[in-house]
Amino acid sequence: MSKPYFGQEFTFYQPDGTSLRVKGFGTQDSAVFETLDGYTVVRNSESGFYEYATLNERGDLVPTGYRPKKAPPKKLGLKRHLRSKRHDQEMPEVTMSAEPYRERPRWQMRQIERRAVAKASVEAADVAAEAAAPQRAKIGNFVGLCLLIDFPNEPGTISREEVEAYCNQPGYNGFGNNGSVFDYFLENSNGLLSYTSIVAPYYTAIHERSYYTDPSQIYPRRAVELLREALESLKLQDIDLSSLSVDNQQCVFATNVFYAGGNINGFRLGLYPHTGVLSPRHELLPGQLIADYQFTDMGNELTLGTFCHENGHLICDFPDLYDMTPDGGRFTHGVGKFCLMGYGGYIDEKNPSQIGAYLKYRAGWANSVTEITSGLHSSVRAGVNDFYILRKNEQEYFLIENRQKVGRDRALPGSGLAIWHVDETGSNNFQQMTPEQHYECSLEQADGVFDLELAGDAGQAKDLFHGGGTTSFGDATTPDSRWWDGSPSGLNISNISNNGPIMSFIAET
Repeated sequence: MSKPYFGQEFTFYQPDGTSLRVKGFGTQDSAVFETLDGYTVVRNSESGFYEYATLNERGDLVPTGYRPKKAPPKKLGLKRHLRSKRHDQEMPEVTMSAEPYRERPRWQMRQIERRAVAKASVEAADVAAEAAAPQRAKIGNFVGLCLLIDFPNEPGTISREEVEAYCNQPGYNGFGNNGSVFDYFLENSNGLLSYTSIVAPYYTAIHERSYYTDPSQIYPRRAVELLREALESLKLQDIDLSSLSVDNQQCVFATNVFYAGGNINGFRLGLYPHTGVLSPRHELLPGQLIADYQFTDMGNELTLGTFCHENGHLICDFPDLYDMTPDGGRFTHGVGKFCLMGYGGYIDEKNPSQIGAYLKYRAGWANSVTEITSGLHSSVRAGVNDFYILRKNEQEYFLIENRQKVGRDRALPGSGLAIWHVDETGSNNFQQMTPEQHYECSLEQADGVFDLELAGDAGQAKDLFHGGGTTSFGDATTPDSRWWDGSPSGLNISNISNNGPIMSFIAET
């Protein structure tokens, strides 16, 4: 999947069938992997084996010819945590004939359209926006498709009924999850988004599993072949698909695929979990085309984190708010653990943290949005989408919310006021913190260390504002409340209260 890896453990299988346990750092397109004791490994394209890595004269990670468990890395003189001096290890470009994997997904195209409209609106007005409502509100009923696939030699072990409950059942608690996918989006949207899925019966693939996991095939050709098989089979079944939600080009918003068993492939091989785009589109029914999809192994249990993150893209057009392009050999952390679209889906896969205020506001899910004015004495409730805002214009603004370590946010590193600096023209690939290159959505980290931008960590308790910690934020503090062009916003916040379900502060502008 396109989720970020931050020390996530994987099992890769070598060509001789032996397993290798590794930790991953990066994304589905570019990542670096280490053994559990910290030695970097890369795949030797000639042998297919993962080997210890070293740096060549250009500063690239290259295989040494020595495999983990076969040679002692200390005696080889290898160093732990090696990174490319130019870029994290990047897999070869994927070249596809019938399925160009590099095509932008529909949700990204909708993002581009939204940004173009917003920018044109601001340029035409040339004035600060007046309480502008977020565009492309995600309110109402949305229905996605969930495909289940098994193999002649690998039957599914989690029933269709269980997957249906996981997707749709209010109060679901299977495998220790905190609710269903439906529950997660209903709660985050304050009851404004009802998202359910049609879960198809298992499709048994034409070939045995090894055909699709063959690492010698161009990735992800066999996964796409398997997906198209399942879609063709679905057409022949007596299932009412008329309620599937489609966009303005008749593409189904969300297609989710679970295949039986665990992932046995290494990075970007065979059936390695990923998101992709079908091109040409696959016609399911007249007026229903399949384009964007997510594809993953089912494993031994169902968890909410990745599924909710990916459907944040597919259903809500939410962007990734973590770094997808490493700089100097390191991925920075974007919004970290404080939002589903950063690392918030993975600190507890069975109880992912809430979606951050920026994306909730933009989706139209705010319960209240209070303008920050001079002399304001605030009262901010947690968990109900109460936000405070100070705007420079329609694109750049500060948002404040109350986040507490309870319920959906139980796995957060701490509690307090989250102060967000938003510039919708920015990108969370840009961690430079300059007027020209900066995040789309930045958490103003109360400790002033900027670990999220500097790849120090993915979020700590001291990043939030509260009594007993950092209690003020303004033009002269670190971090400061200046706009990205360096001009003062005038925002000065003081007397931030102790943590609690209701927090308060005083504002001057």
